[in-house]
Amino acid sequence: MSLAWVPGASTRSAGKTIYSVALGANQTRFLVTGINQNPMPQGDAIDFFINLSANASSGLHTLTISSFTCSDVFGNAVSTTFTNGGVQVTGTGGSRTMPSEVLNAASLTSGPVAPGEILTVFGADIGPAAALQPTSSVTNTVLAETSVLFDGTMAPLLYAGPNQINAIVPFEVSGQTTTNVVIESGGELTGGFSLDVAAAAPAIFTLNSSGSGPGAILNQDLTLNSPSNPALRGSIVVLYATGAGAMNPPLQDGQVVGNTQSNPDLPVSVTIGGVDALVVYSGAAPGLVAGVLQVNCVVPQSISPGSAVGVNLIVGTQSSPPGVELAVR
Repeated sequence: MSLAWVPGASTRSAGKTIYSVALGANQTRFLVTGINQNPMPQGDAIDFFINLSANASSGLHTLTISSFTCSDVFGNAVSTTFTNGGVQVTGTGGSRTMPSEVLNAASLTSGPVAPGEILTVFGADIGPAAALQPTSSVTNTVLAETSVLFDGTMAPLLYAGPNQINAIVPFEVSGQTTTNVVIESGGELTGGFSLDVAAAAPAIFTLNSSGSGPGAILNQDLTLNSPSNPALRGSIVVLYATGAGAMNPPLQDGQVVGNTQSNPDLPVSVTIGGVDALVVYSGAAPGLVAGVLQVNCVVPQSISPGSAVGVNLIVGTQSSPPGVELAVR
């Protein structure tokens, strides 16, 4: 058994960050915290993906919670209750992953996929026994006999491991409402299902790769934004995201973007601290793989400074999930 996790909706909406440490085999400690005093609303704090190997025995595999504590916004202990659970195994065979385990690589949320969107796919034994990344190029369509196909088109792969594959949705799905996904590894079908397709599914990359917390954002001098290195109001910041959809002129699947400018077909806007930010550039990120969106925008003068100011990206009518932060002074 292996365990994967992503922040839940409650954690994201409150702007909290999750830290984890492995204590031993199949034992992990989690800390959900934040530098703000936003209370967490009712909802999922952490979403777990439990990967059982193909030869897992039938029966109930228990999951135990221990040392579960919570506090209010002032740090006072709050009385809590919890219930243990488990995973019931009834047999093997069929798809080893599900549509709900296909996540936007920036936000780690599930939903309709967009052309060019970078994905993280979790599952049990869906890829090679040993984790691999491309060596001679940024992407490969096959890694250790593992491939992901969208309506028969092989997707560029960034990573393939036994329980996780990072792939890029081919731009060929543009204009469709659904796409049929097939995952193959070692000559076996390890995943097969249909996914909804949207024109855009934007999400901003974060420093901790969890989808919430400080964004992977550069200040105007191209230094990394952080509470100790905040952006000035009125200065330009650089966001990196994925899920912007079709580009014009079109990009090739898996290509590294050069100096040729390519912009999303859909309009792009940004809010910082709830205020519209002037977008001075939105397009493919030079030097990075097609599917990464770079947005240069101006930090509004009218917002209040802070170490965790909310940032939101809108592409067409679709907004990025909440929880991404920018430090501003």
